[in-house]
Amino acid sequence: MQKHVVIIGGGVGGIATAYNLRKLDRNLKITIVSNRPYFGFTPAFPHLAMGWRKFEDITIPLAPLLPKFNIDFVNEAAEAIDPENNKLKLKSGAELEYDYLVIATGPKLVFGAEGQEENSTSICTAEHAMETQKKLEEFYRNPGPVVIGAIPGVSCFGPAYEFAFMLNYELVKRNIRHKVPITYITSEPYVGHLGLGGVGPSRRMMEDLFAEKDIKYITNVKVTKIEKDKVIYEDLDGNTYEEPASLTMFMPRFQGPEVVASAGDKVANPMNKMVLVNRCFQNPTYGNIYGVGVVTAIPPVEKTPIPTGAPKTGQMIEGMAMAVALNIVNDIHNSPDRYAPTLAAICIADMGKEAAGFVANPVIPPRAWVKTKKAGWVHYLKTAFEKYFLWKVKRGDIAPWFEEKALELFLHIKPVEPCRECEGSPGSRC
Repeated sequence: MQKHVVIIGGGVGGIATAYNLRKLDRNLKITIVSNRPYFGFTPAFPHLAMGWRKFEDITIPLAPLLPKFNIDFVNEAAEAIDPENNKLKLKSGAELEYDYLVIATGPKLVFGAEGQEENSTSICTAEHAMETQKKLEEFYRNPGPVVIGAIPGVSCFGPAYEFAFMLNYELVKRNIRHKVPITYITSEPYVGHLGLGGVGPSRRMMEDLFAEKDIKYITNVKVTKIEKDKVIYEDLDGNTYEEPASLTMFMPRFQGPEVVASAGDKVANPMNKMVLVNRCFQNPTYGNIYGVGVVTAIPPVEKTPIPTGAPKTGQMIEGMAMAVALNIVNDIHNSPDRYAPTLAAICIADMGKEAAGFVANPVIPPRAWVKTKKAGWVHYLKTAFEKYFLWKVKRGDIAPWFEEKALELFLHIKPVEPCRECEGSPGSRC
């Protein structure tokens, strides 16, 4: 009997899982459920906010694309998961029965500082990025102080750094940088921490970059309120400070969306409603439910004075998707073989005419090695990768054989590894 895999989410995690499943088993019935009608290349959202990309440059409509690869698409919000009866309820009231469920929804954005959603901007979705771009155009006509950063509990710091550097470049280009003091305020204990305890020389690199570009930074503080003209924050002793701001961009906190919470505490982490998974990214209670991407509950790398979370980057998510696809197909074929993602990470922060990047294997310490580079060619590499990734999505193959070989040959990275024992926290090695 044909098995049915339902995937909630049409982003990197959902698309990568679906394509990997289709490569491994041509007979599977695969359905992607997403409330968004398009795939969006998330790493380009800061570029969309800056006006350096158009919406159609970095998105692909899913309805005409997925049927080409025998993947069904339901453009509707998923409302509730019934793990006991293997059913997914949609917003319309319709139900989908599944043999396997992959939760790749992405996060719910939590604007945890008072006034953040009303008075600050965001680049976490394409819609937010386009709204930010409109505010930037107004700002250029009447420039003033800018404050960028992250509230307590944030796990994704990279886009905030990238936005600060890209805005600096744009202001220089427009010859108004001298009118715009830029301040970076973060819950990180130091710049370059990134929710990962630092990655190689990331602290020194970020301190040097901020000094070079005259960006002031304030670390180890809790942003409590964002008003139209200022940011209010507290230090570890409870002292309150204010920073003037004509424009702000603060990263929100991530938590699992309502559809994950609907499955109960055996699927959703009671703390943040992220999907509970083991090191094979399989739910420990319901073996036919898997998590992929930002929505998975990976423990923080270390305890910090102000709470921070561990990020999940694109390369990490591709590894999760590959491992989950392999595990589902092996389970269907009664194979005992299981795989876990190595969670190696490749990250590039664009800065306009140059970029800074690092490769960490794995990203969660202890690490075998870390490589970092800042150069003009890294900027062009990120642009080329954007085009390449969108080409992969259109082609129906997120993990082509030549990419796997290149990663192994040049960077000594394998996205997944065999795992005899899946019990253990995600990110722990087999």
